[in-house]
Amino acid sequence: MRIDGTSSTYAIVLILIGVFTIGIGLAMTSSDPPEESASDPRQTMLSEISASEIYQTTYDLQNFSTRYYPSPGNSQAGDYLFDRLDAMPGLEVEYQGDAHRNIIATLPGKDGASDRVFIVGAHYDSTSSDPADSPGATDNGCGDAIVLELARVMSRGTFNHTIIFALWNAEEREQEGSRDFVAYAAENSMKIPLYFNYDSSGYDPDDEYVMDIIYDDETEEIAEMLTGYNAGYDLGMNLEYNVHNCSSDHLAFIEEGYPAITTHSQSHAPEAESERDTVDLISPNYAKKNAQLGMLVLSEIAGIQPQ
Repeated sequence: MRIDGTSSTYAIVLILIGVFTIGIGLAMTSSDPPEESASDPRQTMLSEISASEIYQTTYDLQNFSTRYYPSPGNSQAGDYLFDRLDAMPGLEVEYQGDAHRNIIATLPGKDGASDRVFIVGAHYDSTSSDPADSPGATDNGCGDAIVLELARVMSRGTFNHTIIFALWNAEEREQEGSRDFVAYAAENSMKIPLYFNYDSSGYDPDDEYVMDIIYDDETEEIAEMLTGYNAGYDLGMNLEYNVHNCSSDHLAFIEEGYPAITTHSQSHAPEAESERDTVDLISPNYAKKNAQLGMLVLSEIAGIQPQ
């Protein structure tokens, strides 16, 4: 993923969110946290998201030495990610795209009448000036680790609508993998009310917990939800809005007319897209909070059911 420039930070301070309806056509409930209860699935899932799991997955991914597309390391990393997802009960896992081997893990919704599919994803390829040495920990092994952690925790829950946990290939080549999937989705008239993207989502060397939400008019109220959950659940992230103008997989969805949103660290690591982008650069607790915010939004809009 590359940052092309910056725009003015939106002066948005949203502390309370009430009941609203977003443009994706789903009636939303309050994003204030429910009273703590052992039966509340959001509270349970929030507590199950693990910083150590995110770190370990990122560590494993960097140890393929390279995930440069195409390369043997890229294929091996894809097989590792596929097997991790395939071992999670409740998920239907497949490769999509003969050339790109996108990994698609589907958690079917319980509402048989619903044709809505919510997608959360990250790219698993990496890049470097030396294609044989491209560990890609911050860009984007940590993003992959967040998606795997969301899949691990959320696959234990029950949702009205289908959720896809996606890992894209060849993002560093003009989002070839996600564009392949989006073309397939458009050809098959898939209804995707939201794509949630993780890219460069775990770099916070000074523990400032600053995170940029990259959105547009179609997903403004999703950004508001993230802000409300951050305050309501006291997650302690310092949120900015559209500071970055980034080229990542969300663009493939937006250009096809699907609403999409991205979360991004305050900045890239200076070592990103180099042989020095290693796991010691990621901030596991920052990444955990980023994952928790995404989980809260996705579970709400996909219609989480009580356990």
